Amino acid sequence: MTGPVPSDRRAATARDLRTLRARRLVRRLLLGVGLPTLLAAVYYGAVITPQYESVSSFTVQAADGPAAPQLELLFASVPGNGGRDARLVQEHVQSRDMLRHLVEEHGFLEHFRSGEIDVFSRLPADAASETLYDYYRDKVTVDFDSASGILTLTVRAFDAETAERLSRAILTKSEAMVNQLAERARSDQTALARRELERAEQRLAAARQAVAEAQGDQTELDPTRSAAALYELRARIEGELASARAELSALSATMPRTDPQVVAQRRRVAVLERQLEQQAERLAGEDAASLRAAIARFEPLAAEKEFAERAYASAVTSLEMARVEAARQHRYLATISGPSRSDEPSHPNVLWSILTVLVLSFAGLGIGTLLVASVREHANV
Repeated sequence: MTGPVPSDRRAATARDLRTLRARRLVRRLLLGVGLPTLLAAVYYGAVITPQYESVSSFTVQAADGPAAPQLELLFASVPGNGGRDARLVQEHVQSRDMLRHLVEEHGFLEHFRSGEIDVFSRLPADAASETLYDYYRDKVTVDFDSASGILTLTVRAFDAETAERLSRAILTKSEAMVNQLAERARSDQTALARRELERAEQRLAAARQAVAEAQGDQTELDPTRSAAALYELRARIEGELASARAELSALSATMPRTDPQVVAQRRRVAVLERQLEQQAERLAGEDAASLRAAIARFEPLAAEKEFAERAYASAVTSLEMARVEAARQHRYLATISGPSRSDEPSHPNVLWSILTVLVLSFAGLGIGTLLVASVREHANV
C-alpha cells in the first residue's frame, strides 16, 4: 500500500505539466500561426509580382436625351433601352469574345505568361480554356451602377502600361459593339418602312400603267370627265329652257302672240328643246353605251391609281418618320474618365495580406484545437 505523495513532488509535477502544456502551445503557435505568417510575409514582401490597376468609367448615351440612369435596367422591365445596352456592354466585356480579342490582337497571353511573373501569379502555359477564362475574369472586372448608369472598368496587369493598354483595347472594342448594335437597330427600324415604300411604288407604277393602257385603247382620255361634261351640259340646257319658258309665259300674259318679242322668245324655247332632245338622244344612243362601257372599265383603274398615290405618299411619310426616330434613338459609348495609369502597384496590399493570413491562422488553429479536444473527449468516454 502506497503512502500519500509529498506536496513538493505534487508541485513539481504540476509545474512540469504546465511547462509541457506551454511548450505544446508555443509549438502549435509557431507551426499553426508563426510559420504561415512568416511564409506570407516572405511571399507578399519579396516573392509576389506587384500588379498595377487601370480604372475607367463610361456609360451608354442616347442621342435623344439622358443616358442609362433614366433608362431601363433590365431587358423589358422598364421603358427605354439604355440600361439594357449598358448590361449588354457589361456582358460583352466579360465575355469569351473579348478575351479572344485580347489574346489575338493585344498580347494577353504573352504578358500574363511572362517568366518575370512569380509562379503563383503567372498564368500557366498549359492552362485549359476554363482556367484561362477564370483568370481573365479575375484580372478584368466591370461594375454597373444602376443609380447613375455608369459602368466602371477595372483592369489589372503586372505593369502600368499594359493595364492601361488593355483597358483602352476593351473600351475600343466595346464602342465598336455599341455602334454595331445601334446601326443594326436603325436598319431594322427602317427596313419595314422601306419595304412598304417599295410595295407602294410597285402598286402605283402598276396602276399608272393600267390607266395608260386603258387611255390608249379609247378616244377619251378620261371618260368619267367626258360623261360629267355631257350631264353638266344637259343640266345647263334644262336650266336655260326652264328660264326661257318662264320668260315666254310672262310675255304671253301681257303681249299678243304676234308680238316680235313673243315670237322670238318662242323660237328660243324651241331651239333649247331641240338641243335638249339631241343631248337626250346622245346619252341614250350608241355613243352613250360606248361611254358607259369606257367608264365601267376606266373608273376602277382611276380609283386604284388614286388609292395607290395615297398609299405611296403615306409610305414616304412613314419612311421619313422611321429615319428620324431611328436617328433620335441612336446610342453611343460615352467615356466619362479614360483609362488611368497607376504610378504605384495596387495589388497586393502587403500589410493587409499578412494580417489576413495571421487572423486566418489563429482562427484555423483555434478550430483545429477544438476539434482535436472533442475527438479525444469522445474517445475517452
